Amino acid sequence: MQITKFFLYFGMFVLAFFAAAHYYLYLRLRDIGYKKHIFNFLLVAVPVDYLRNRTKYGWSAWPAYLVWPLLVGGLVLLVIGVFRL
Repeated sequence: MQITKFFLYFGMFVLAFFAAAHYYLYLRLRDIGYKKHIFNFLLVAVPVDYLRNRTKYGWSAWPAYLVWPLLVGGLVLLVIGVFRL
């Protein structure tokens, strides 16, 4: 497989993993009564609110810290893959 396709596909895979991790955080918050509509479903609000509530409910902090590197890494790989096509 060409290296450009690798960057492109791996970037999409990492972005999909970012979306899954972000949705996991949102589901944890929704279970405790976090009610937001789609326009307030911001990238910053969910991890920050998760970190605020994690000690109270005994949640691990690593999913919230994993979200941003996945987003940045996925976007970088995707952009490299697109521009090398």
